[in-house]
Amino acid sequence: MEEHMKITDTIIEQPVYGYKFPQNKEEILFLDIETTGLSPDASSLYMIGVMYFDTAAGSWHIKQFFADNYKSEAEILLAFLNILVNYNYLYHFNGKTFDIPYILNKFRKYNIKPDMYCSRIFNNTDTEYSIDILALIRPLKKLLSIKKATQTALEQWLGITRENKYNGEQLIPIYSQYMQYKFIAPSKATQLEKLLLLHNHDDIKHMLNICSILSYYGLFQDTCNITITGIKPGTGSYINIIYSHNITIPKNISITKQYPASKEKTIQIQDMKLELSSKHAILSVPLFYGNLKYFYPDYKNYYFIETEDTAVHKSLIHSSCKNYKKASVSTCYTKKEGLFIPSMEAWQADHDNIRFYITYHDKLCFYILPDGTADINNPFWNYFVKRQLILLL
Repeated sequence: MEEHMKITDTIIEQPVYGYKFPQNKEEILFLDIETTGLSPDASSLYMIGVMYFDTAAGSWHIKQFFADNYKSEAEILLAFLNILVNYNYLYHFNGKTFDIPYILNKFRKYNIKPDMYCSRIFNNTDTEYSIDILALIRPLKKLLSIKKATQTALEQWLGITRENKYNGEQLIPIYSQYMQYKFIAPSKATQLEKLLLLHNHDDIKHMLNICSILSYYGLFQDTCNITITGIKPGTGSYINIIYSHNITIPKNISITKQYPASKEKTIQIQDMKLELSSKHAILSVPLFYGNLKYFYPDYKNYYFIETEDTAVHKSLIHSSCKNYKKASVSTCYTKKEGLFIPSMEAWQADHDNIRFYITYHDKLCFYILPDGTADINNPFWNYFVKRQLILLL
């Protein structure tokens, strides 16, 4: 059978920003396709690009299957399947929305039936085998102040600029021109072919850089390894908690986060701030001085004494007590005056540290500032920082 596709194989330089993949690099294949439209029924697939890691060479390779003729769709699809069968994980950018459904449609058109191994990847609905980089980055947009999550916008956020300024839509008429010039102006066709290949090449190559944005997830998970290195007073009523971490990130970031509003509208808590750089960070948390409430969990065993504004266990109630009544969930509390530190946590049980609230079932909770505040070895600080980071996502 006459072949109507061209194959290019290039070695790329190391990415600007590294990323520690949760899978072995040798088991990963990257994918990006180029088409003449969005609808697979009304457009052509003219290129499939893949990228894989060559362990022996210690470098990433990009292989591109380019349709040199409108009849070569089936050929490039089969060529892609012949490579995919050697890998366990498929990375792509918006592939679950576009690339994979498009490819599956073309499979049906040509009666191509992927084996069970490849079908498992194509039909993967979570991120176990089919990893959509865009879908993973979207939840980080607000946290990282990323306005758009297009590939171009993410590259710009990282400070990466391309020589090739075309997008996929702009290249559609260029591919049509290429097919015309093949016969009437071969030298012009060669230049257009380079342009088409370069766009796809850069799309795949920069996926490696964009993957580095996923590194931020490691900072906001319970598995993050942090070490408190200092606790110092900040400007105004803030306390600065300085810590080191073991996650390599592509870009320093500054985050400001509002605390949940209290039901008591007269009390306003300032924002929490996080200055995050490579290996080190400063978490700036406001302090609050006043009277807060600790709510006992087993309110049925307590009485509320109105004159004392506190709840007392039933075993301590005697005949001399006055103005008491069965406690309710909202009156089963004791009050404490002191200096507190707010937390992003909502109302929930905590068996390790006592939480205080302004009012019952408030969305804002507090911890009493521990004795020896500046003691970096106090386990409270490691616990507190990790809890705040987890809750930032």
